[in-house]
Amino acid sequence: MLEVVLYLILIALFALVVFYIYIETQRKKIIAENKKAISLRVNKVKDNFKTDLKIRVEHEVLSVAQHGIVYQICNNFFVFQKITPNSINYCEQLLKKVITAIPLLDNEDNAEQLQQPISVFVSSLPKTANGYNVNFYQNELPKLINHLIDSQDDFYDIGDEIPENNISITAA
Repeated sequence: MLEVVLYLILIALFALVVFYIYIETQRKKIIAENKKAISLRVNKVKDNFKTDLKIRVEHEVLSVAQHGIVYQICNNFFVFQKITPNSINYCEQLLKKVITAIPLLDNEDNAEQLQQPISVFVSSLPKTANGYNVNFYQNELPKLINHLIDSQDDFYDIGDEIPENNISITAA
């Protein structure tokens, strides 16, 4: 009788070990899948940003050198920050603001006039990777983006006034 109980205990212990290994394997598999999904999302965000920058180079809003410098915003984001869903969302929002702040223009004259604010923005970016720290992304980059947007608002206000003045001069 004691032998039967001992065998049952050993079988139960073996079943528990097998069950634990199965559960642990499943947990590791889920963690690996989540990491892969996060990695794919980060790559997608980077690819989208790179594509948007390339379009701006094709429209001659950015030079090739400026493209490389601006791309560092995206490329260095996770150097000093953990990759979490919240940090990916924040990165994506910042990158969308950067793209929005560097508009595509149909008129080459306007592109030339916008080069100065864009050049100021690009030259204000850190020169080394360690400059792309949490403080830069949380405090400095949003200010730089807002400054670029404000400079364009001033440009568009001036641009809106110029045709009206030309019309009134032509009409006189």
